[in-house]
Amino acid sequence: MVPQEHMLKDALPLFARFIISNGLRTKHGEFEILLETVDRALPSVVKNKGLRLFEGSTALLSADILQLSDPDTPPQNLSFLLTQFPQYGQLYNRETGLWQQNFSQQDVDNLNVAYRHGGGGSQMDRFSFMATDGVNQGFLVNNRLQVDPLPFIIQVDSPANAAPEIVHLHTISDVELLHNGNYGLYITTRSLKASDCDTEDDQIVFKILRGPQYGYLQNITTGEIIQEQFSQKDLNRKTIFYVIDPYWEENSDDLEFQVVDSEGHSALPQMLELKWSKIELQQDMYEMCEKEEMLSLKITRSGFMGDSAFVTMKVNEMTALSGKDFILPPSKLIQFDPGMSKKMWNIAITYDGLEEEDEVFEVALLSPVNAVLGTRTKAIVRILDSEGGRCNSFHSSSQNIQNLWMKERLPPGSPSSSRHGSVNLERILLPPSKEMIAQSWDKPPKFSSVNLVRNRLRVIGNGKIIRPSFIFQNGTDEFFKYHGMTGLKVDEDNPLSRETKMGSVSLRSQREPRKNAASSKQMEVLQADSSILVDSLSFPNRCTPNLKGLLYFEENIQKMFLCNGTAWTLWNYSNKDIKMKTCQSGWTYHDGRCYILITQPKATWAIAAQTCKKRYYGHLVSVASKSHMRWLWNFSGKRPFWIGLNDQRNPGQLTWSNREHVIFTNWRRGPPRLSKQRRNCILVQQQGKWQRKDCRKGKAYSYICSTKL
Repeated sequence: MVPQEHMLKDALPLFARFIISNGLRTKHGEFEILLETVDRALPSVVKNKGLRLFEGSTALLSADILQLSDPDTPPQNLSFLLTQFPQYGQLYNRETGLWQQNFSQQDVDNLNVAYRHGGGGSQMDRFSFMATDGVNQGFLVNNRLQVDPLPFIIQVDSPANAAPEIVHLHTISDVELLHNGNYGLYITTRSLKASDCDTEDDQIVFKILRGPQYGYLQNITTGEIIQEQFSQKDLNRKTIFYVIDPYWEENSDDLEFQVVDSEGHSALPQMLELKWSKIELQQDMYEMCEKEEMLSLKITRSGFMGDSAFVTMKVNEMTALSGKDFILPPSKLIQFDPGMSKKMWNIAITYDGLEEEDEVFEVALLSPVNAVLGTRTKAIVRILDSEGGRCNSFHSSSQNIQNLWMKERLPPGSPSSSRHGSVNLERILLPPSKEMIAQSWDKPPKFSSVNLVRNRLRVIGNGKIIRPSFIFQNGTDEFFKYHGMTGLKVDEDNPLSRETKMGSVSLRSQREPRKNAASSKQMEVLQADSSILVDSLSFPNRCTPNLKGLLYFEENIQKMFLCNGTAWTLWNYSNKDIKMKTCQSGWTYHDGRCYILITQPKATWAIAAQTCKKRYYGHLVSVASKSHMRWLWNFSGKRPFWIGLNDQRNPGQLTWSNREHVIFTNWRRGPPRLSKQRRNCILVQQQGKWQRKDCRKGKAYSYICSTKL
């Protein structure tokens, strides 16, 4: 089908061939059919509302008050032929001067047509025009043919005590990206405009009565944060930008303002609404069997859905390779039409029939258009090997993906920095009793017929089940022998073990051993010599905060040792139950909380707070006491880092990100002078002293995230 716009421009020649025959002779011939396009639609006057202004002032003629429409003619070819000029003023072209004979609808759309009143006591003015598309005679007004000129009425008022008038006030929803990476919305004359006939645009001021709560206004030309006011001239130049603060998970905001002129005349307070949409993945972890042919990723959009939005899908290969283990769809652009909240993106999974390790790849959302990204911007996809027998029962867990990210962020050489899913264990024996720690192994242990499946330990932060290599008895005690070194959790099939919380290890003797004088005496000797014994041994790993709570069994001397975060100590328990606090892999436990230090990449405070909240499900660290501050300073390697103290909720008032009460401060030179622009965030610097910094600008630093255990 030939597009209509081409048919209007070009003639389409057609040819027909024919044969003439009288039965004896034939003759071939052809004739040509020439079609010429014809403009049959008349221009129609859609709007002719007239203009109202004050004496001696200038006002623009916009498409809101004067507009032509023609289905087969573009705006630049729709003209207003002037048959009568204004008597008390003049029509100006903002670029070239006075209009002489005519102007187009495109000139009106581009705000190039203005009426300037010449002053005096006149109360009414007008000009007349004929509408034309350059082809047809006449035009339509209210669906009726008009052949006479049509007047455009101009009402002239006295400017005495007149307040500025709000001309445009519409909700803003078009999300754009600045060069500095900030997402937000431009505030322009299309959504907010005020008019005052006796006041220039730079003197028409929008006073901010209540600023936005989930972002801030910025002049993109000067970079200044706007808190008090901006002018109509700023809106005309498109320099006012509302920056969406990524720290908040909101989809709308508003701004309360009042328009005033240079004489102090003011209009009633008004509200400007700002709305946007947020795009994210529905899940951050997928597990599927290799035999399943298709993986469907669901991408969701929330918030304002009145406009179209787009986002790009990116796949990062890890152990799974594109084209070998999975096949991507040809299009990586996801389009959300108006009103649409969900989209599916399908990835084909390749089955090779080989027995192999699980394969992993990552899916990420990038480059949103007319939207911002939500919390779940990445997802890990794990393809389970069909030949390994694990495809019958598996489930996805957001905890798994979190543990995987933690492992990737551990420093090289850390015990937990090995490949996800692997376990490196060496000689762990759980749990020895008091009696067995003290006595020597004169007799070989007797193998027990206890069900090996019933008693097992679970590796903390890994999810794999480690079954005992064998179980044996000695007297009243039962022992489960495992190979290796790792954080473990008792996972027995009895009511007692089911009460054990995830993330802790409960070591319990199954029977109360009989005490005797000999064993007690041997225990005292053992405790006295424990420091000498520890110094004489060579442990496979140095005890660090990351290893706190781990046990190591030295087979040569049949002794158990515990890492307390700084050094290996001889392990024995004086109570019946022992609970060891443990954090996720890569985190460090201290006084009821878990901590992680992020040194790469460094970040501003706003990005650091967002990362702690969205990626690590915690907050920037809060400081409770002087001893706590000393521990954090050592934990950071005595390098500067961000803490959670800020004024993002209440300008000029510092609070912790986790909303705890501020009971301790450690200022470098006394409390700082705080600005009231929501830019006060606290950095720990030399010797653990605090200093105020800008939350969004300046140098990037390391930061510490914290979660409750």
